[in-house]
This record gives sequence, structure tokens and C-alpha cells, in this order.
Amino acid sequence: MNIRFVLFFVPLALLFALASTGQSLEGEYMKIDYLSVESEYEEEFMDQTRSDWKNMQQSRIEEGEISSWKLYKVKFPGSWNASYNYVSITSSESMSAFGSSDHRTLAAASSGQSAVSVYRPSRSIVHSELWVVRNSITKSEDSPPSQYMMMDYMKVPLGREFEYQMFEDEVAKPLHEDRMELDRMNAWAVNELIVPGGVQYGYNFSTGNYFTNIEHIAFGFTNEIIRANHPDVNLMEFFETIFATRDLVKRELRVLVDYLQD
Repeated sequence: MNIRFVLFFVPLALLFALASTGQSLEGEYMKIDYLSVESEYEEEFMDQTRSDWKNMQQSRIEEGEISSWKLYKVKFPGSWNASYNYVSITSSESMSAFGSSDHRTLAAASSGQSAVSVYRPSRSIVHSELWVVRNSITKSEDSPPSQYMMMDYMKVPLGREFEYQMFEDEVAKPLHEDRMELDRMNAWAVNELIVPGGVQYGYNFSTGNYFTNIEHIAFGFTNEIIRANHPDVNLMEFFETIFATRDLVKRELRVLVDYLQD
């Protein structure tokens, strides 16, 4: 099987179908805040998060402004980038949820203090990003978020975005569906970075892989799963195509600390 043929010669009717189906998370926006919390302040940080910050996010959900909020602790690789160790992900169906008023989520809303006064340098926001979900699947829509999330950050060359997206949609997605049927995965999503942008930024796509059991992270694209979906595929060509469409910039394991969802 020629993987490139699959990517480039998908019938036009199928392209329209891809644009109109599977809309459970597609088009949802995610604001990711990368937080640095010094170890001596972690307990204080969590107490404040579960009171002021969480209450504020709950109000935003009740008002229909956002759809969910998750807080993760970064576990691996611990030494790759020491500038942050927590990640906050706020999701919404509307980009307008992350306008100038979004600074409220970074402060204790009940006190009316600014983010700077509430989050001292020892607990600072390193940087923030805005993403949009391009494709996703989940084993159960009503279940709580998975305990473990593996985030893979991709650098897709300029001009190859469509090829990369088609590979994720047409080749990778069925493999993840098989992993879910084997109870080795809970959810998967491919995301595109909106802000910041530009060819100089370190990455422009990511995939989120969600698991209940940490040992299931090791069961990736095995030869058996690939063969089951694409029995005639040339495995060498398969992996060459993956490497040609994107560079894996970094991989990050996160553990769920707290969450809210509508």
C-alpha cells in the first residue's frame, strides 16, 4: 500500500465528509497556560487553585463562557524544560472566551486582585498559547478526564500542513481507535497552534493522547495494529512518511490534578 497515495488522492467527496463529520471536539479552542510553581509553594498553590481559581472557572462554565478546565502536573521529561511544571487547559467553543477578560482566570476573582499580585514570581505564568482542535476521538464522552495525558509537540514544515493533517485523519486515527477497542487508550486529539504563530516558533501542531493506566502509554503504533488496519502497507514506508510530514519536537507526560467540565 502506498501511504502517499492515500494522503494525496483522497476522493473529493470524502474531503467534504471530513469537514462535516466528527464534530464532538473539532473546532473547540484551548488556552494553555504554562505555570512555574516552586516546590516550597506547591501546597499553597493547590489550596488557592481549589478555592479562588477553581470557583472562578466554575462560574465561567455556568455562564456558558467555557466548557471545561483542567490542571495537570508535568511529570516527564522532568529536565527537558525546567521553566514550568504545571499546565492549565481552558476549553471553549468560542475564541472570544479568551479575549482581554481572560486574565480573570489567573487571579482570585473573589478578591478582585490582579494576576500579578496573586501569583508571585515563585508561581508565575511562563507563557500561554491558543490552540484549536482539528480532529478527535474518545472512547466515552461522559467519562471524567483521563488520569494521564501524553502531549506530543510537532513541527510541520511550511506547505505540508494538509499532508500532515490527512495522515492523522486517514492513517493514524483508525490506529488509535483500535487502541481504544483494546482498552489501551481513552481519547486522542490533533491540535493546531493559533497563537503565537510564525515559522520561527518551535512547533505548530500537537497530539493529545489520554490514558487511565500509565503502562498503556508504551503500546503505541505496534506492527500488529498497523497491519490490522493496513494489511498491505510497507512498514518502512509508513514510518518514513510519518517522519517526512513532521518532526517530533518534544513529548510531555502530564498527570491530572483537578478539573471542571459542563
